[in-house]
Amino acid sequence: MRDRLIYLNGSLVRDDSAHLSAMDRGFTLGDGVFDTLSAISGKLFRLTDHLERLVGAAGTIGLKMPVEKSALAGAIAAVLESNDLASALVRVTISRGIPVERGLLPPTNPSPCLAISAMPFGGYRRELFERGYRAAVSRIRRNETSPLSRIKSCNYLDSVLARMETSAQGAEEALLLNTAGNLACGASSNVFLVKDEVLVTPDLESGVLDGIVRRTVLELAAHLGLPSIQRPVRPEEVDEAQEVFVTNTAIGIVPVVALDGRAVGRESVRPVSTKLHRAFCDLVTHRD
Repeated sequence: MRDRLIYLNGSLVRDDSAHLSAMDRGFTLGDGVFDTLSAISGKLFRLTDHLERLVGAAGTIGLKMPVEKSALAGAIAAVLESNDLASALVRVTISRGIPVERGLLPPTNPSPCLAISAMPFGGYRRELFERGYRAAVSRIRRNETSPLSRIKSCNYLDSVLARMETSAQGAEEALLLNTAGNLACGASSNVFLVKDEVLVTPDLESGVLDGIVRRTVLELAAHLGLPSIQRPVRPEEVDEAQEVFVTNTAIGIVPVVALDGRAVGRESVRPVSTKLHRAFCDLVTHRD
């Protein structure tokens, strides 16, 4: 097996020889942002959207991008090519780098650290869609008033703790409520309900990440003539829904078949999510 190469601050290096300072603020404070992209058959899905979201996240925490978007796209392509990966999940991480002195305030002129890695990706598997996820509601609350609730920051501990909690219950995803008691999202996913032939998903103000697959699903729904609405969602609506599914870059679209041990959904064949899943997979694999 060939050595995996990653991009680190302008160079391609072997992953076992890539070193970060123990003083890096991404390590000591979670002071950074990241994004995850998928490549299928040599083509990155919605690259521009991912890069714009990453730039926006960096802006939210007052972090200047270390390179331009065009250079970042080139670095991602280089990582894929150097690892001979046509289909992959790509992780781009930017930290604020090594501080001049300790403390919470960042340095006036930081030197951000940029790392890009990729791992093989088998695509959006039909068997995962057919099996679905068991989910559980976590005791961890999503703070919809925090700017971090709408970006991928390097501090993901709320999601980590939620998954630890619900994994112990045999669940494959955790659903998080926000501080208002409304449904927000999964630990690593966006959530959709189908109610009376309308697609419903928590709005961004509920403390939701503006997921790229979430955006895509809403666009596909409009193309397919399926009404959709973004609004606050009460947790009991999950039990009332005909279908429930979650989305993210790594899984695509996956139905939720059980919540806290109760069966979810009134449609055993899941016609809406099935139609969206087919349209999504077709878009990802046959786009120009």
